[in-house]
Amino acid sequence: MSSHHFVKEGQEPALFILEARAFKYVEPLLEWVPLVMVTDAILDEVLEWGIKIDAVLQCETTTNALEKKVADQFPLEILPCKNADIVRTGMEFLIQNGIASVNVISPSTEEFFERLTEFSPHIQMGLFSDKRWSLIRTGKLEKWMPCGHQVWLRSTDEALLHTKGIFEKNGNWETVESGIVTIDSAAPFWIGEPLK
Repeated sequence: MSSHHFVKEGQEPALFILEARAFKYVEPLLEWVPLVMVTDAILDEVLEWGIKIDAVLQCETTTNALEKKVADQFPLEILPCKNADIVRTGMEFLIQNGIASVNVISPSTEEFFERLTEFSPHIQMGLFSDKRWSLIRTGKLEKWMPCGHQVWLRSTDEALLHTKGIFEKNGNWETVESGIVTIDSAAPFWIGEPLK
């Protein structure tokens, strides 16, 4: 007998794809059939994955060309936007549609962290790039980690970070021993861990 999991629509994290990656990295994020949003710049690569797309950010493609590309994907939302407003348009669409959390596939540049953090009061976020980043909106993290586990921390003010169970080593952080790691901050911060 198999076990089945039921997730109410909108409870599973949406998937916001801003950078085409190898499908093997994205596939685990599709387990619960989330809302999938993609930019028109990488639409061709994502269509090759054979997945259902729910929203396309239209920045570069004409409406006619875009509608032809996604003809077999309807119903779907086409969201016109400018390249400079991709993150804002996408995040506002998710928030307005009651999505509580989102996994973003994008480069981990300073610009993306700043743009995403702007929406931290309204939506929980994970960012997947060369690492798996999680936004800690509350400013407090307690998590069991094995000895020697590496993490990366990004905060608007590193001086606000108070840590227990990890030490800084060459700009990275590493656990001292297996056990609970505590990180406290007066502001939201990002923690990065290696991709599995």
